[in-house]
Amino acid sequence: MGQYFRLINYDKKEYIDAWDFHHGAKLWEWCANNHCRLLPFLLRQSNEGGGGDIQTEFDLAGHWAKDRIALVGDYDQSGDFVRAEFEFKDISKEVAEEYNDFIDIKEMMLEFERERQPEPALETA
Repeated sequence: MGQYFRLINYDKKEYIDAWDFHHGAKLWEWCANNHCRLLPFLLRQSNEGGGGDIQTEFDLAGHWAKDRIALVGDYDQSGDFVRAEFEFKDISKEVAEEYNDFIDIKEMMLEFERERQPEPALETA
């Protein structure tokens, strides 16, 4: 199977799921797929803009700047991967919508559809 990862913001109690972007959630898949484009958007820190920068107000642009974030695996002993789903807010859809408005190039936009990885089947004796 392998280990799945979820991007978690501990300070804002939010998370992003790769599966919502039709990508896998293993570490290699996080590194190789387009949903990582969300990080510069979320981590932007500036009070000025220039060419290629944000020209419109977005609620989530820079929303995670200076926060404690981590890519947390489901094998991690903290249990934060599962806890996030129940105690934190999934912002995948909202940040994808804002990112797509900002990037405004069809080929670079992220496809979003709420999709959850099915739970593995339990073995029965």
